[in-house]
Amino acid sequence: MSSRDALIVFLPEAETAPARWTRVVDGAPVRTGEGANWLAACGIAALPEQARVLLVPPAALVTLHWIAHPDLPARQGRAASRLTALAAGLLPADQLFAATDENDDPARPHVVAVASRADMQHWLLWAQHHGLDPDIIVPAPLLLPEPDKGLTRGVVGGNAMLRGVDMALPADMALPELIGDAPIVDADPGAIEGRAIAALDAPPLDLRQGEFAKRVRRAVDRMAIGRIALWSGLLLLVSLLIALVTIARQHMEASRLDGESLALAQQVLPNATDAAQAQVEMEARLAARGAGGRAFTAPVSGLLAAMQDAPGVALTSLSRDPDGMVRATLAAARSDDINIVLLALQASGFTITATPSQDPGGRTLADITVRS
Repeated sequence: MSSRDALIVFLPEAETAPARWTRVVDGAPVRTGEGANWLAACGIAALPEQARVLLVPPAALVTLHWIAHPDLPARQGRAASRLTALAAGLLPADQLFAATDENDDPARPHVVAVASRADMQHWLLWAQHHGLDPDIIVPAPLLLPEPDKGLTRGVVGGNAMLRGVDMALPADMALPELIGDAPIVDADPGAIEGRAIAALDAPPLDLRQGEFAKRVRRAVDRMAIGRIALWSGLLLLVSLLIALVTIARQHMEASRLDGESLALAQQVLPNATDAAQAQVEMEARLAARGAGGRAFTAPVSGLLAAMQDAPGVALTSLSRDPDGMVRATLAAARSDDINIVLLALQASGFTITATPSQDPGGRTLADITVRS
């Protein structure tokens, strides 16, 4: 949004009175009027999308406080000033809304504007009813030039008001006991108009903060979405290419290892044509000689399976001879339990031998051999 194209709306004190408005184009006022007919008066059907809207509530409905906390950091000072202003309100704090300026100098007082929540909601609903969503809400007295001393008097949106160094109020409330004999200087209308236009870019205080902050709708950036989709597609393509290259390398490495394995196997099996066939024939030859993995795993698995039906039998030793013979020592309280294991091994087709003995504790031992 830009202050080069803007609408400034001055709200009246009385609900029955018309609002005043100023149309700003290229940083200069081009048309003013009363009521809500700014579109027709300006000869447009709608405000440009980038136009900025400034709402100016009257001085009588916004109380301004100048509160200093020089011993606190600026951010903490703003928070403390806001709480102090709420505590000084005539209504309960939960019915009031307070907004502070952006002053970062702890030595200077913080300006705090206090308005009722009902008025804030009413102003925003009024604006919405007239097709506006204000970007900025600035209390009317802050559009008067700040005096070095005494008071500045001026008319903002048709309402006369006064602004001092640390006070602001409507002109009809300027009682002698409030202003004393302070000198009063009338503000140039052009200066007030200039401060209103300047507030479009740098408001002295914006009531649109906190719970009343404007909700910004982010427009869908089709170009950004297109770029995201393009980069996502490129990342997926690169990931796919990396996966394909990895698979190809693994396949080539596996083929190389198969070739080397086949060359080694052909030294023993000249007729072997592939690694899988060579592995099968090599396992068969080892098994025939009582060697190889199966010559050990088959007898051991058969022995363990046979022991499942004899829970009283324990395996105390297990070994394998170079010729493939599996040797084991079984222990049990009774020889009949060991016989259950031996019979089960024979029933499974294993060739066994058994030599009984007895350990010093009285248990029955059997040194057995198992062969497929």
